[in-house]
Amino acid sequence: MIRYAGRGAALAGLAGLEGAKWAGGRGAEGARWAGDRAVEGARWAAPRAKRGFRNAVDRGGELIDRIPVDDVVEQVRDYVDTAREAINDVVKDELTDLRKAVRRQRKRIGI
Repeated sequence: MIRYAGRGAALAGLAGLEGAKWAGGRGAEGARWAGDRAVEGARWAAPRAKRGFRNAVDRGGELIDRIPVDDVVEQVRDYVDTAREAINDVVKDELTDLRKAVRRQRKRIGI
């Protein structure tokens, strides 16, 4: 799967380079200059991005082990419980108000 991500990144970079060349060949002098600088920048960034990607892949296991999964689970559980309580309070208040409104309407029409 990682191997395909690398190919996708390479294809995206190639498309960007070709697009910059195309735009540079059709624009005014300033646009051509900007397109040339974009091509140079992409060529400079490509090996660095590749190295960073490889480093992230190599260290991925270490990084995943450092994620405090139990703490995250506990925090999400607390958030969900708090949200549930807040929603229950709002629904309870709305139902009380609705019942009062129904009683008022019944009283008004004589039911």
